[in-house]
Amino acid sequence: MADEMDPKPRLARRYKVLLGVSLALNLAVAGLVAGTAFRHGGDGMRGVRSAGFGAYGLPYMIALPKAERRDVIRAVRADREGGVPDRAARRALYSEVLTALRSMPFDAEKLSVAMSGQADAAIRVQKSAQSAWLEVISQMSDAERSAYANEVEEVLRRGPPHKKPAKK
Repeated sequence: MADEMDPKPRLARRYKVLLGVSLALNLAVAGLVAGTAFRHGGDGMRGVRSAGFGAYGLPYMIALPKAERRDVIRAVRADREGGVPDRAARRALYSEVLTALRSMPFDAEKLSVAMSGQADAAIRVQKSAQSAWLEVISQMSDAERSAYANEVEEVLRRGPPHKKPAKK
């Protein structure tokens, strides 16, 4: 019974949810960042599967060394002047969509406006991530940048890593 009253498991769950939301947002940001770069892609795109929202930016983020990847993520999280929404703002945007989905009678215009708010936030995140990513790339030496390009190409060739199924 004392275990049921212990707040630590709930705290851990909150962090897991926060990390999950943060990861999803970061992957979405990375996808948007890379979308512009991949828009004019050619034959080198064969290894990338046509997938969801984060498919475009994922190779760029995967190819970055871990420390630089963290730098990009931290910069995006810290960019409040660029209009990057914080957790409360993201929750409010989702709440608007949920309210619109549940409205009776259904108001498609209200849902469209709510979704446009999320799209605008995603664009602001994309711009912030692109700026942070470009800063990291700009600090690389010619050799580091060349090695990074090779790594991006390798990620594109083999595709993103796949999660192993959870053991039951």
